[in-house]
Amino acid sequence: MSSSNPNTRTAWEQTKVRLSMRRGRMIAVAVFVLGLAACVGISDSEKRYNSGVKFLEDGMYQEAIAEFDLAILTDESYAPAYHNRAIAQEQLGRLSSALRDYSRAIELDPELGLAYSARAGTHTRLGDFESALVDLDKAIELEPGSPSTFTQKGLALLALGRSQEAITSLNQAIDLDPEFYAAYGNRGIGLERIGENLLAEADYDRAIELNPEYVLAYSNRAATHLLLGNLELAMSDLNQTVVLDPESASAYVNHGAVLAATGELTLAVDDYTKAIHADPTSLNAYINRGAAYDSLNLFDEAISDFSSALSLAPNSSALHTNRGATYLAQGNLKQALADFTESTDLDPTSGHTWFNRGVVHEDLGEFEKAVDDYGKAISFEPENIDALINRALVYSTLGEYPQAIADVDLVVEVDPDYAKAYLVRASVHAKLGLVSKYLDDINRAVSLGVDRATAELNIAAISPTP
Repeated sequence: MSSSNPNTRTAWEQTKVRLSMRRGRMIAVAVFVLGLAACVGISDSEKRYNSGVKFLEDGMYQEAIAEFDLAILTDESYAPAYHNRAIAQEQLGRLSSALRDYSRAIELDPELGLAYSARAGTHTRLGDFESALVDLDKAIELEPGSPSTFTQKGLALLALGRSQEAITSLNQAIDLDPEFYAAYGNRGIGLERIGENLLAEADYDRAIELNPEYVLAYSNRAATHLLLGNLELAMSDLNQTVVLDPESASAYVNHGAVLAATGELTLAVDDYTKAIHADPTSLNAYINRGAAYDSLNLFDEAISDFSSALSLAPNSSALHTNRGATYLAQGNLKQALADFTESTDLDPTSGHTWFNRGVVHEDLGEFEKAVDDYGKAISFEPENIDALINRALVYSTLGEYPQAIADVDLVVEVDPDYAKAYLVRASVHAKLGLVSKYLDDINRAVSLGVDRATAELNIAAISPTP
């Protein structure tokens, strides 16, 4: 049986991974610069500190660091200098150095609430959300009236998958400042995650009302529109994200995802290409463009994109499966088998990948290996109709008719209205000379809409010859 057999679903239908729109986390919190020292009778360290603050406010981060260095050199206990130097370090991407400076500022002044919230932001950027929460709780203890800190806490909780707690924290932020747009934006994400899509939509509406240039709110609201089936509204929001941020790769990826969902694959490819031009490391752009190319039967282009994606995420089982499925559709069985094997090595529990490897082994005439692979697929997905039907066909080819009938019986239990299952079982009954059972299965298939003459013609060709 090949993947084109009309009596089975295709391998690509089993494996194709189309990424849905990617929802961005809202940028919620600004890091506050500690202000200038008093100008009357100030020390040399304070003069250097004030100079550093001015450079920092002007975005001259290297110069600011140099001034804060001199301030600290003359006064090693100057906590604000460490705090502001940390801000400059973070702006330059030196997160470890920023973390050390925030920690030193806190060590010198344990009541410096801003340093805790700022350090939490650095922990967040480093992916250490638990440490961020510890700092945010301390910042809230010291400054309980900050909507920004409650919003930042909500963001960390969302990252940890604690949606209900995140919503509670964001409610507190909104209670403190009903016009704090970032709190509404983040709460929308939390509400969507617990299935409250209409409430999420209302929060995104409010965030955009308060800040009409809030790009991520448009992008996230578009995703909610998609969940609610409002494609036109989703596209309108995504058009706005592209207008507001024409260099955003994620905006083009999401725009393309909606076009793909409406069947406009060529236009979707154009959007994914724009995303790649904006960010050559955009994994989602390569994956989605590869899927679109595959749907357009442009297999070489699809393989190239999946290969580019694999260069960015070499340990992705799903990407090996996708590329393998494209090789299979192209007829390149050797490369398909190599990708499916690599995928099962990376994720031995992936039922659909074992299914596809079984298809390749079957197309290669390696029927015993195909039986083993389908068996693995079924062990992880006991109701995988495709794997059961395919294994039944192989069992029939090998003359193992009782096993073939047992597999089809399971399919019928799972889906009593799956007409093709009755045709497969009819073919086995015919080989066994069980005329009455053969006729029962044919009649059942016909009752489900299969043309009788076509059914009887297909019976002879439904199983491959070894």
